[in-house]
Amino acid sequence: MRNDASRFWTLRRKGFVFLSLLLLTLGVTFGALNHWNLRTQFKDQQAVRNAALRVEFRDLIKRSADRLQRLGVVLASLGKLDLFITAPRENQSAARLHGFFSTVRYELDVERIELLDAGSNSVLTWSSSMATPVPQERLHKVLNQVIETEQPLTILTCQPGCSLHAFVPLLSKGRNVGVLSLSQMITDLVLDFSAGAGTAVAILVTSQENGEKVLEDWGLRIAALSNQQELEPFLRHLSKRYPGPEALPADSWLEWKEKRFTVYSSPLDDILESGETGHLLFIVDASASAAALDQANRDALLIVAISLCIAEVLLLVLLHAPLRRIQHLAATLPLLAHGNYDRVNERLKTLSRLVEWKDEIDILYATSIRLAHQIEEHQNTLAAERDFIQGLLDNAQVLILTQSRDGRIRTVNELTTQILGRPSETLRNSRFIELIEIDSETSEVARNLEKLFSNLMQRLEHESVLTCGDGSKRHIVWVHTRLRLEHENGIAVLSIGLDATERIEAESRIRWLANHDSLTGLHNRLWFKDELERSFAEAERNGVPAALLLFDLDHFKDINDSSGHAAGDALLCLLANELRARARKSDVLARLGGDEFAVLMTGTDRSGAEHFAQDLNQRLMEKPFRFGNRSYRISASIGIALIPEHGKDVEELLANADAAMYQAKKAGRGRWHLFSHSGEERARISHQAYWRSVIAQSLDQKSLFFHYQPVVDLATGRIAYYEALLRLTLEDGRIVLPGEYMDVILRSDLMSAIDSYVTREAINILSKDRAARLSINLSAAALTDPTWAEPLKQAVRDGRFSPERLLLEITETAAIADLEAAQRTMNELTDIGFGFAMDDFGAGFASFHYLRHLPIKHVKIDRSFISRLASDEDDKVFVSALTTLAHGYRQKIVAEGVENAQTLIQLQELEVDLVQGFYIGRPDRHFKPAKVSLATLPLIGS
Repeated sequence: MRNDASRFWTLRRKGFVFLSLLLLTLGVTFGALNHWNLRTQFKDQQAVRNAALRVEFRDLIKRSADRLQRLGVVLASLGKLDLFITAPRENQSAARLHGFFSTVRYELDVERIELLDAGSNSVLTWSSSMATPVPQERLHKVLNQVIETEQPLTILTCQPGCSLHAFVPLLSKGRNVGVLSLSQMITDLVLDFSAGAGTAVAILVTSQENGEKVLEDWGLRIAALSNQQELEPFLRHLSKRYPGPEALPADSWLEWKEKRFTVYSSPLDDILESGETGHLLFIVDASASAAALDQANRDALLIVAISLCIAEVLLLVLLHAPLRRIQHLAATLPLLAHGNYDRVNERLKTLSRLVEWKDEIDILYATSIRLAHQIEEHQNTLAAERDFIQGLLDNAQVLILTQSRDGRIRTVNELTTQILGRPSETLRNSRFIELIEIDSETSEVARNLEKLFSNLMQRLEHESVLTCGDGSKRHIVWVHTRLRLEHENGIAVLSIGLDATERIEAESRIRWLANHDSLTGLHNRLWFKDELERSFAEAERNGVPAALLLFDLDHFKDINDSSGHAAGDALLCLLANELRARARKSDVLARLGGDEFAVLMTGTDRSGAEHFAQDLNQRLMEKPFRFGNRSYRISASIGIALIPEHGKDVEELLANADAAMYQAKKAGRGRWHLFSHSGEERARISHQAYWRSVIAQSLDQKSLFFHYQPVVDLATGRIAYYEALLRLTLEDGRIVLPGEYMDVILRSDLMSAIDSYVTREAINILSKDRAARLSINLSAAALTDPTWAEPLKQAVRDGRFSPERLLLEITETAAIADLEAAQRTMNELTDIGFGFAMDDFGAGFASFHYLRHLPIKHVKIDRSFISRLASDEDDKVFVSALTTLAHGYRQKIVAEGVENAQTLIQLQELEVDLVQGFYIGRPDRHFKPAKVSLATLPLIGS
């Protein structure tokens, strides 16, 4: 403190200076307010006086005008003045009337009397030497107004002196025959008013001429002025300073020859209508009032100054002891910064006071002692928390760094240094923008960062590519936040980066899967169909030939069943690789589903397509497929359709290629067949076209419907649910089962539409009937279509029905068509609450694999094992084994095709869970109870 004495002010010194300034400010403020208050009162008084003077003078002029008008009426009546106009010969002599007017002038202070006829012609005039007549042009206007209105009128003229002129209409026998004019000088009125009101009065009228009494700067002539000798120079002085009388300040003093005046201006029109154009001025000598106001201000300032001095002395005396103690406290508290807590306690306790006389400073002393203890404890706590936060930042799996307002890095956490492969020392003061990749597409990020650093934005989110120390690229999602307060070390922005590389790679993988088969890497059906439509359109437009090859592997199901689906997957990949090796770069390869493949050969004619098919089959036959210790000879049945010869659209082209493949398979497998319009193929195509048309029309008209067959729980005898079986009514009224057209539909794009239709119908039924429980059959297309399950998910979200009331049945073929996609879709729906059943179970040995890997709740044993169950021991052993296996996987067994009581009894003995068949209940349009009661069956073992 001693080293900084030149910059240190004690509280005593500060208190003296600040109190002096405060008291001086208060004194000046009080004096100013007092002065302002006195001035305001004075201005208010002057405003009231100005208004009173104006009203009083206006009333004076008005009373004089009324007196002249009444006098005119009396004169007209007593003197029978109308006869001078209507019957001049019969009237009295003019000399006698002149004598009468002279008496009136002296008695009633009238300077001029004039009698005029209706034509504004003077009939008789009497005037003193001082009277001034009204100018002729103005006189005619006034006479016309009086004659027209038949009302008296008074005007003011100042030519050169100011006079009041009253015009009274003369009536004779109900008509206006003339006008009587009476004039009065207002000089005496002005003087009397000035003497009575204690103020000078000036009347200024407009003048276009120069003269002795003309104020040239204002263009006004002094028509009347009281105390003219003293005030005329004053008015000329004012005309030099102000642009006009209306600019004169009414609330300020105007100094002139060591006197102070207040001047109020008012237009003459406010005093008397139809008067002269000019101004009426009231000039008040306010010297005495101003002197009294100044003396009052001086007295108030003197009193304030004396009071402030006394108050300052008293405050210094009162603050002396508290300031001494505060100085002692100020010398003690800095010891806390050096950790001298014991010395602080010792110094603070030396000034202890009596408990009953404690004040705020004593509380400050006690608080300082407690603060010393708390600071000591908090220092230890803060050190531990600082270590914890630093450890948290270093171990957090996000990139954390801080930046200055010019975009330079200040601090980084451990993960940032690990990913960048650079120590934190080399990262400090480097620019953040230099760490990320900026190109034309991400240049907006650089501009937004500049806005953030300039405090034009408070928050910024963006993705960028970060180059790691090992040269790899990482996709980082950054969130930059502008800090409210800039830290001492320049930190202004907090940046947090989340490594989104895995998510972005997964999104890229999903986009790839949308157009590709995940197993073989070939394009999928959706992408291939779009490419086929494009190629078909180009062939029609430009005549470029192309060929479509559609084929599937012969005996693929046998290989899949005997060696498992891993062998089937390996075989499909082998075929895909073979296709890639044989195809040209311009050829389009796709896996349409299961073991069905397609090749689109653009720019190829018949011979090229036939050569490709022959060469592919020859290569497959020459190269046996080996899996484990088994070896298989493989081949493919290939159907060829030429574009655009073999179809008018893509649908027909696919159908014809499919028909050609069917012919190749029918001819002995391992063959190819070029589509032709032969009788057999035309019949097959016609058959397919018929059913496609019927199904498409039924879907459009929503004429497909359900028959419901009950499925009974053998343990309780109650109906567990109804299987919804799809039915179609033809135009002849015949109800068609799916077996008649399903083979055709499975080879067309209508299967997805049927799956969606069945799903929507089931949702509607379950939404309306809250007690119903259903199962529906789905194809392989449903499990590979990512949009098919959305209506089910949405219905559950909307609360339309509980998912446990709907069972989804799939076949083994549907499951193995795309096992990965099937697992993904089934797992999503199972998590929501839906159940799956494996239909036609037992047709292949590979089915045991799917029981373990798919989320199956119900297993429906194929009817081929149930129909001879009562008489065939092998079927009985097989059903028993399947039941034991399914129960081991916590799955329920459903036996379909129960046709008699013996079969039902056997199923009870084998502990099958659910049964279904004509013996239990036939399919019907309505929910009907089961036909058989389990209570009527003989007991097991009887």
